[in-house]
Amino acid sequence: MLERRLFIKSGATVVASLALPNTYISKVFAAAGALAAHGVYSAPGLSFAAIFLADALGTWKKNGLTAEVSQVHGGPLAMAALTNGESAFAAVASSDPVISWDKGIKTQAVAVFTGSLALQATAHKDWLAKTGKSLESPIEERLKSFKGARIGVATIGGGPAQYLRYALRKVDIDPERDVTILATGFGATRMAALRTKQVDVTVGDAPEADEVTEEGFGSLFINFGHDVPEFREFAYTVLSVLPETASKNPELVRRIVHSIKDANETIHKDVEAAVNILMPVYNNKVDAKILKRAILRDQKAYTPGCLMTQAMWENNFAAALATGMISKKPPIAEGQFWTNQFLS
Repeated sequence: MLERRLFIKSGATVVASLALPNTYISKVFAAAGALAAHGVYSAPGLSFAAIFLADALGTWKKNGLTAEVSQVHGGPLAMAALTNGESAFAAVASSDPVISWDKGIKTQAVAVFTGSLALQATAHKDWLAKTGKSLESPIEERLKSFKGARIGVATIGGGPAQYLRYALRKVDIDPERDVTILATGFGATRMAALRTKQVDVTVGDAPEADEVTEEGFGSLFINFGHDVPEFREFAYTVLSVLPETASKNPELVRRIVHSIKDANETIHKDVEAAVNILMPVYNNKVDAKILKRAILRDQKAYTPGCLMTQAMWENNFAAALATGMISKKPPIAEGQFWTNQFLS
């Protein structure tokens, strides 16, 4: 019998998976009026804060949904879970569905978590002293100072690494020749590589830069969504479903996106509450003031209503083409690759 896998989570980490009949996952069922669905997300950063907020605030239940959401290691695995029918939805960096579309694997973005590139470069203090640059330096000078640097990213081919390459090319830095990009993993392992000077700079999600600053061995160097014009209106992290899910189970998709939208509003309406909810996600290892500072810095990136714009995707596709992530643009008009229809 063909099987699908149901992920079992402990906190924010997947610890096991159980083989279950194919029909278990593919069936959308009702229990006491609620629909049930399994979802995955690709990284533990603040870009997916609404996932954790939805769990704690009960917005799934408020919207008539029973949801189990689990972390998998990286976008490709999240996309595989989605396209193989193991999950009803996937929270991923937009580069993953964009690349998949180019390969003929069609998905549909139905909500945006962050509508600008909520990505940060964090630099070691010794490297900063050597370059003489800081967060106050013009962005062109900061990008040019990367020449010769060793830069740590989660994965070599992932969205953050690709967007870095795009930004470097804008200032005539060849990312293949002039810098060394190294895979250092997520969060703690990436920070450890910077702390021990295995790399000079890391590129990743908040609150990493604030944690490094607090520990005293480095600081925020570039906030891409603020500092690089092309990244200010940019679909960065999105919620994607299969087109057949959207067409055959529109009510399920509507409940999913409204649960995320309602959770996302907490970031704008009650930052203190959001911080208190998110602290356990990081096992209370991040100081509340650090988390609050990180959220407030990128508060505007958490798009009100989770609504997408065509400009967000135009900028996204331009970067994907320029970096060779894709050979041709997906459809830019609303209704195929992306849609806001379930958010109304």
